[in-house]
Amino acid sequence: LKVAIGLEHDQPAHNVASMRATFTPTAMARVLSLMLLAAFASTTKAVSASRVEAVRKMIAAKSLAKNGLPDPTCANGVISLKDGDGPQACCAGYCGECSDYPTCNTVRGRPPDKFGRIAGQNSTNACCKSEVLKMKCGGGAPANVCLKSCEEAVPPCVLASGEVFTTPDPSARTAGADCNEAVTAWRSKADAAVEAGSKPPAA
Repeated sequence: LKVAIGLEHDQPAHNVASMRATFTPTAMARVLSLMLLAAFASTTKAVSASRVEAVRKMIAAKSLAKNGLPDPTCANGVISLKDGDGPQACCAGYCGECSDYPTCNTVRGRPPDKFGRIAGQNSTNACCKSEVLKMKCGGGAPANVCLKSCEEAVPPCVLASGEVFTTPDPSARTAGADCNEAVTAWRSKADAAVEAGSKPPAA
């Protein structure tokens, strides 16, 4: 911090006049910019993490679609809450949540203008739970735009009826969670083996 504000490293505490002289407007600007950068980094960390997860889901869904594989458990989308006996909706991965929140139709666009037109991509049939369910194939939606079951397609789609689907717990243990710990454990065992092999045999 002393370097950032332009103070000498081991300046005596009683030398107040020289301290004031070195605390220039340029030094104050440096300190302020560092504080703003730290605040910005802390607020954007959570936002960037959720964006990374949304991008990951979109890429995985495109990969499944390219290979003709379905997503029956909505692993690459966003699952709606169970409501009554009907099926659950599986919204697109970029939606953030799968419900009828006020801006679900403009996730990738701007709010409607005074004529009701949405600028950019209209996400109504991808992010609005009730609209996704209405677009189910066989439910009255046109065949060329209807949404198939998740057993046949990727998000957005409609999950199978009669089951309750939930989002996997992000804190659940997976193979990737302890990958680095496995490397450390292996290295410890290898070092112990090398050390044991380098000792001279007992007489």
